[in-house]
Amino acid sequence: MLSLILAMLLAPAAHASDIAPPAPSHPTAVFIQEPDESAAPEPDEAGPGVIVQRGIRYIHREGVPARRTSLDVHRPAVIDRDQLMPILLYIHGGGWSIGDKAMVGHKPSWAARHGWVFVSVNYRLSPDVMHPEHARDVAAAVAWVKANARSFNGDPERIALMGHSAGAHLAAIVASDESLLAEHDLTPADLAGVVLLDGAGYNLPRRMKTVPPGRLGTMYAQAFGTDPELWERASPTLQARPGDTLPPLFCVHAGRRVEARVEGREIVAAWHAAGADAALHHAPTKDHMTINRALGTEGDPDTAAIAAFLTRAFRTTLPSETTPQTIPTP
Repeated sequence: MLSLILAMLLAPAAHASDIAPPAPSHPTAVFIQEPDESAAPEPDEAGPGVIVQRGIRYIHREGVPARRTSLDVHRPAVIDRDQLMPILLYIHGGGWSIGDKAMVGHKPSWAARHGWVFVSVNYRLSPDVMHPEHARDVAAAVAWVKANARSFNGDPERIALMGHSAGAHLAAIVASDESLLAEHDLTPADLAGVVLLDGAGYNLPRRMKTVPPGRLGTMYAQAFGTDPELWERASPTLQARPGDTLPPLFCVHAGRRVEARVEGREIVAAWHAAGADAALHHAPTKDHMTINRALGTEGDPDTAAIAAFLTRAFRTTLPSETTPQTIPTP
């Protein structure tokens, strides 16, 4: 797993320049330019029809670099000011210890074609922190997005989470452990849906008994320590309980990854036991890396399945397949 994550992170990727959106009208919105980015607006290279504002600090944590608790907001370049757009908040993978919000691939332009705002979030990493700190950061990002959504024409009532690998674990635990969003007076019911891309760590008590030594074992130990009680609290499958109000779930497992398939079946079953909607989707032609890299590409069947789920969760309609939606650049 770790080798696939590292391969994903080391693969060449396009890096977008910044275009600042119109000045926010919402009084609580604070847009902060990252110090290592140029202040001059330039065409964004993340995809056609997308405007991006980078380096928005969603929470200040003492001693934590600004970039670690910042997010990027990508929105369609042409919008209807009278129509609020659903928001898809993306959580990168990297074994809870590496990765960055800039690694978004085709996702922003894919979201723009559907009329969604795409938000990519950074969070503190291990070994500097361990659970629940990564998840607390994601929950804080959700709270910031909900409070500031209208400043970028987003709908605060339609926010969905999507994560890959370790990011899928974080999306799932924020959606199932009520204490995380409760820190911001929110609940999992405030989420429209959750998409998990070939994740891991949904059932940590079992996983920690089978994880091999070496880099992979170190990665898990840095993120979750050695306390079985903490493992249980960090496990979305074990935190989803009957009576909980959980958002709809779409869990993807790729290729022949047995652990991802087993954990995917378990978390879907846990969601069902809680009375929540959940579906398991197999991407047989993808692996742990390509399920994330291909997401958002035209004609990709797994992208289409995820888009269909999110369209239902957002209560919108899919763009016409015969007349694709195009959003011109300014």
